[in-house]
Amino acid sequence: MFNNINGIQLATKDNALVSNQWQKLLSAQEVSQDTIDTLNAKRTTLSIGNAKVELLEQLGSGPIANFLTKNPRGGLFSVGLSTVDLKEFAISLDTKNISYTAEKGQIYIDQTFTSEGGLRMNVSTFEKNDIRGLLNRFFEVSYLVSNPEAISSELATQLRLNQASFDLTESTEFGFTGFHTYINESCNDDIEVIHPLNETNAMGRFFNNRGAGLYMCFAESSNMNEIRSRANEILPGGWIGSMEENIIPETAFLHPKLLGGVMVGVKGK
Repeated sequence: MFNNINGIQLATKDNALVSNQWQKLLSAQEVSQDTIDTLNAKRTTLSIGNAKVELLEQLGSGPIANFLTKNPRGGLFSVGLSTVDLKEFAISLDTKNISYTAEKGQIYIDQTFTSEGGLRMNVSTFEKNDIRGLLNRFFEVSYLVSNPEAISSELATQLRLNQASFDLTESTEFGFTGFHTYINESCNDDIEVIHPLNETNAMGRFFNNRGAGLYMCFAESSNMNEIRSRANEILPGGWIGSMEENIIPETAFLHPKLLGGVMVGVKGK
């Protein structure tokens, strides 16, 4: 059904400020500005890797304003997915009586899509893009829920995903368990549906305070040393990972303060 994760949407208090953060840290390129009536928001679109980051600043009451009321520092609002045939995808949603809104070449699915809520998606037509900036691509978003098995099964049914391909994922270090819910047959992109097991760590506190919802995203990069250097210069402690310049870590994390409220995991490529 889907080709890849082709971007993320962030709710912001100030698009210009967050745009500058993405440009300064990751060499993202600002490509357009417009408005999205569905979300009652101003949109600034950035190109990074082979994907887009859409920054959404409220124009008035609506989904972005509601999100910012609960998350005043902004953060990860929605995951972008691509499909070859957007019309066929819309028909599949109609067949299952799944509500959506279509605007400017995107289909918006709100957080009532799953029984636990908190997962917003926007779907657009697949485009093969050149890589720009210091990231290569986004490949995963983490979705925190109470019952990962049930929600993964829901996503498989509603989105026509191959549940047999889903992998168990768990971590004693970060304290979670759940499933890699792959959105394509290549198993290169997924919605990581997980439940925090430790109420005292960052993930557990996030879930206790906000309930089910998108927690963070992951990207690949061939420029780990450059990102580390820039992150440490911009915000001491902003790079969470190996500090050895001659060591390229398998994975590191960028503090949410660096990128408009979203934590980005970066995997070396």
